[in-house]
Amino acid sequence: MMTTRPQLLVSVRDAWEAEEALAGGADWIDLKEPRRGPLGAVSAAAAREVVACVGERAPVSAAAGELGDWPKATSRELLDVAGVSHLKLGLAGCRDESWEGWWRAAQQDVAAAGKQLVAAAYADHEIARAPCPAAVVRCASRGGAAWVLVDTFDKSAGAIVDHWSVNKLAKFLRSVRAAGRRTVVAGGLNCNAMAQLPWNLVDMAAVRGAACRGPREASVCRERVAELAKILFVAAGVERSTVSSFVNSRGQHFSG
Repeated sequence: MMTTRPQLLVSVRDAWEAEEALAGGADWIDLKEPRRGPLGAVSAAAAREVVACVGERAPVSAAAGELGDWPKATSRELLDVAGVSHLKLGLAGCRDESWEGWWRAAQQDVAAAGKQLVAAAYADHEIARAPCPAAVVRCASRGGAAWVLVDTFDKSAGAIVDHWSVNKLAKFLRSVRAAGRRTVVAGGLNCNAMAQLPWNLVDMAAVRGAACRGPREASVCRERVAELAKILFVAAGVERSTVSSFVNSRGQHFSG
């Protein structure tokens, strides 16, 4: 679906956080347990509670862990949760050349459940021992994945713009667009990082820490989400310098 501005995805761990995210202006609700890693999965029971809470107000996606764990992962129970439309699997530890076959097998599992698998690349793929992001884009294109997410594996090592220059990020996002895919940018997106994003190439910004009152393991707060939603509103059709000026005018009272 096309939008006039980038969408805001907020990762939540339970129904209370989902309500806070929606009250703050989130466009998309994502299920994630931050204590279980960058793409840590919530339980199927928690997922059902969130879906019931959200109803028709927003799409719901879910992190499902890392691809290498998928065949025996408890997160496979998310396949049975009606209302979760997309699943995300990270590629940490999948530098082996056979990873694309594993990803396609997972994609078939997800499709059989009536859901879509998001192609997830790590900007810090060397640390994660994951495939390079360009290879993930090629896989997404061949497999028909609608969305490509670029994220960070090590959440203690700064935002995505600390790993990639803005030019490098823009080049990657252009390659995703050229492949006919939609772009999702995540990875420690605090106010400073968001001010630097090439917004004309971003279809969705995904946050967790910046939406919390405290670290990313704390609770999502509607006031923080509202500030992020304002940044995306300003980002629609304006230059990066304008977004930066807006962020600076809001102060530095929230970060990822």
